[in-house]
Amino acid sequence: MNSASNLTQLLLVKALNESSDGIAIVDARKAGFPVIYASKGFENMTGYASAEVMGKNFRLFQGSDTNQSELVLLRSAMAKGEACIATLRNYRKDGTMYWNELCITPVYDDDGLLSHFISIQKNVSAKILLEQQLKTLTNTDPVSGINNRRHFDERFSNLLSIAKRIQSEMSVLLINLDYFKDFNERYGQSAGDECLQKVGRCIAKSFQRTSDCAARFSGEEFSVVSLSSNLEGLHQHIQKLCELVSTLNIPHSDSPHGVVTITIGGIQHLPNRDTTQEELIELANLKLLAATRNGGNCVNILD
Repeated sequence: MNSASNLTQLLLVKALNESSDGIAIVDARKAGFPVIYASKGFENMTGYASAEVMGKNFRLFQGSDTNQSELVLLRSAMAKGEACIATLRNYRKDGTMYWNELCITPVYDDDGLLSHFISIQKNVSAKILLEQQLKTLTNTDPVSGINNRRHFDERFSNLLSIAKRIQSEMSVLLINLDYFKDFNERYGQSAGDECLQKVGRCIAKSFQRTSDCAARFSGEEFSVVSLSSNLEGLHQHIQKLCELVSTLNIPHSDSPHGVVTITIGGIQHLPNRDTTQEELIELANLKLLAATRNGGNCVNILD
C-alpha cells in the first residue's frame, strides 16, 4: 500500500472516530453478522470498548429485551441485504437503556455479492422521551389524570374493529358521579377536581387490560370500552367498582348516601359490520339515565 493510500485510510479512520454517532461495520459473509469495526462514538454510546464487541452480534445490545417489533424489520432487511432504519431499545454495558436509531446500509463487493453492513447509530432518547411526554399530554385528561375523550374515541374505534373481525362481544359503560353538581357547589371546584382524580384512578385501575380503555368522557362522566364475553363476570366486576368508590369515603353531605358514589349504565353487545360507536354509546347512555332516575349508586347493564 503506498503512502497516499495509507494517508487516506488513516484520515478515514480518524474521521469515523471523530463522529459523535456510533459507527460499526459487520461482516455479512459470516453467520450472525459479527462486528469487525466499532468507532470511538460507538464506544462512548454503548459503554463497551471496541475490543469487547469484536466478533459479537448486535443482539448483545438488546439483552433480554428482544420482543421489539422493529427488530423483526431489521432482521428481515439484513437477511435480504437491504438498507433499513429502526429505532430500538438498547442497553449499555452498565445496563442503562437508551433509544437507538439504527441505520444500516449494505456493502457489495466487486462481484455484486453482499460483504458487509455499515451501521450508524444515534442516541435519540431525548427525542423519544419528548414524543412520549407529548403523547401523554395529548391523551390525558388534565383534571382526572386518566385517558381523555380523544384517546377513548380512538381506542373505541380500534376495539370495535377488532370485535367485528374476531366476532367478540364488547362492553361499553358510562359512569356518572352521583349528585356531583351539588358536590361542586358545596365543596368548591378544587375539591371537585380532587374527587374526579380519586374516582378516575379507581376506575382506571379496574380496567387495565390491553383490551380495556377507561377515560373521562365529559364533566362528571367516565366511560369504559372493553372486549368482554362474560356478562355475569362483568356485572360482578363493576358492582365491585361501585363498592370501591364508596369505600373511598369522600364526604358528600348533599347525597343520600353520605359519600361520593357512582352509577354505571352500559351494554354488552356482539357488534355486526354495521354497528357504530355512536349507536353503542347511545344504548349505554339510555341504561345510565334509567339507573340515575332510580337514585344512583347502582348498576344497570343490558345484554
